[in-house]
Amino acid sequence: MITTKEVKIKKADDFNSEYIETELKNMGFDVLRWAVTKIENGYYILNIAVVQD
Repeated sequence: MITTKEVKIKKADDFNSEYIETELKNMGFDVLRWAVTKIENGYYILNIAVVQD
């Protein structure tokens, strides 16, 4: 099943896609796609599509 959700990731000084993808993997997500939708209070707010069993 594919679902979407919002997650927060701590803002990095050197923003790149590898940082985001590594953080999402460390959180245990099997991500199909992601997009930064906001930046607030030192965090990136991402909308992600994930595969769930």
